[in-house]
This record gives sequence, C-alpha cells and structure tokens, in this order.
Amino acid sequence: MTDALKMTALAAGVIALAGGFALGTLFGRNLVADLVAMVTTLDSRLTSVESSVAGTVAAKPATAALAQHTAALEHHAQATEKLAGSIQSAAAAAKSAAK
Repeated sequence: MTDALKMTALAAGVIALAGGFALGTLFGRNLVADLVAMVTTLDSRLTSVESSVAGTVAAKPATAALAQHTAALEHHAQATEKLAGSIQSAAAAAKSAAK
C-alpha cells in the first residue's frame, strides 16, 4: 500500500510540475513581452531627455573647443612652415659649403 501511495504522489508531482511548466511558459512569454515593451519605452524617453540636455549644455563648449583646435592647427602649420624654411636654408648652406 505504501508503494502505491508513493507512486500516486510521484505521479501527482509530475503532473503538477508539467502543468506549472506549461502555465509558466504561456504567462511568462506575455510577461516578458510586456517588460520588453516597458523597457523600450523607458529607453526612448531617457534617450530623448539625454539628447535635449546634452544638446543645450554641450553646444557652447563644443564651439569653444573647435576654436581652440583650429588655433592650435594654425599654430602647428606655421611652425611646420618655419621648420621647412630652416631645413631648406640649412640644406642650401650645406650645399654651398660642399662646393
């Protein structure tokens, strides 16, 4: 009698497990789909807030940084031209000394 009771309890457990798995799968998919939709909406809202804040705050420093970068490039170009002139005059002096 105890073996039959154990087998009945085991069969009931297996049936409950299978039913729980089936219900969990069905309702879990709906729950995951709802959560994905909520996270996507939240992400788009955060992106719009970040872009509006970053657009107003970073506009002025970007133009200042661009002006500084342009000035540095111009200074570098002038220094390169000066160096090229010095190399040419040194080469001409070396060439005339070699003659």
